[in-house]
Amino acid sequence: MVKPQLVVGLDVGTYLTKIAVAKQLRPDKEPSVIALGTTVSEGLRRGSVVDIHDVTRSIVVALEQASKMIEEDISQVIISINGDHLGCITTAGKVAVSRADGEVTQEDIERVIHNATPGPSSSNKSVIDVIPKNFILDEESGIKNPIGMNGIRLEVEALLLEGGTSAMKNIDKCVEESHLHIQHHMVGPIASSQSVLTKKQKELGVMALDMGAGTTSLAVYEEGKLVHIAVIPVGAGHVTQDLAIGMRTSIEVAEKVKIKYGIALESSLGADGKAQIDLSKLSDEEVGVFPVSYVADIIEARLKEIFEQVRAELKSIEREGLLPAGVVLVGGGANIQSVVDLAKRELRLPVKLGIPVGIEGSIADVDNPLYANLVGLLLSGFDEDYDEESLSLGSGDGSVSESGLGGLGNLFKKVLSVFLPTD
Repeated sequence: MVKPQLVVGLDVGTYLTKIAVAKQLRPDKEPSVIALGTTVSEGLRRGSVVDIHDVTRSIVVALEQASKMIEEDISQVIISINGDHLGCITTAGKVAVSRADGEVTQEDIERVIHNATPGPSSSNKSVIDVIPKNFILDEESGIKNPIGMNGIRLEVEALLLEGGTSAMKNIDKCVEESHLHIQHHMVGPIASSQSVLTKKQKELGVMALDMGAGTTSLAVYEEGKLVHIAVIPVGAGHVTQDLAIGMRTSIEVAEKVKIKYGIALESSLGADGKAQIDLSKLSDEEVGVFPVSYVADIIEARLKEIFEQVRAELKSIEREGLLPAGVVLVGGGANIQSVVDLAKRELRLPVKLGIPVGIEGSIADVDNPLYANLVGLLLSGFDEDYDEESLSLGSGDGSVSESGLGGLGNLFKKVLSVFLPTD
């Protein structure tokens, strides 16, 4: 009997560090989460490491929690890359078809993708991935699979994902100092997308919006392909900070207020807006009474600012108000009451909460927007043919190449296997 596969995902967020262990218990069932460890993160700012020791300790605490739930040793993990150092640029390449009879081969595909990969935009950036968006053969665009077609000139439009070299090396170092081996990486917003978006949504045009504590990240898909990612350096943690300032209380109490009483639309309160929040009931060290409407006003102002920046990102790629499948909200911030209604108003698009699918909660329930990133990581570890927009950081050992272009040979093969159909 084949031993069930063990897959471990690690999401080191600005507010929470989460590690989940999943196993395929039965071939006719979805994989199940058999262990989950979470702890409040330390040593991170806007998703990036600022204190290696603190981040490592957070990983170790979450790892110990998960390890107590299972008998197997946890030795390798799939990790997400988060932070405002992530970005993308659109690039293009063109080559002459090599065969004398003009038939396009896989070698031509690899050459044109290589030509579309100029390297990172600056010396402190590294290329994470290059994803073909559109092939053009003799000025005929919209070609998904040009292999076998005839032409003279082959072109490609591609999306080049990049991140801060130091930021990626630092998170890798924290994982390694926790005595874990990195199986592979995934860009955070892509991981979240894979757990909540359907193929139909990606084909129509959709955005996954991950409202984390330190950042808000987005991934936009159209015609089944990733067309844009961006990270906004403002998140749900800033809502907590605003509440702490406005209510003159601690961050801990402000977070409790946000979770228990927080609402994103003051206008939806009705008669409940007159209700009072007594801080002394949340902490013996606090005093003060505030109306619920005051809290809602603070939360709405900050979330409105976030959605305005998201709308600006969509406008920059000419997709403002033009995503038929709308927006799918994930992340801890997505759990704020009425945030969907506010997002609909501000983004002028259909909006829904993203509930992760594909992984069952055998021991711990993960059907919550908070775990979208983590579930996406787990999914990538089970499906060999999974459309993971794979991240090949270096030689495949989890390290980031010094040149920023390491591993592109393997990367092209992975990209081609995802982009081109096999039948």
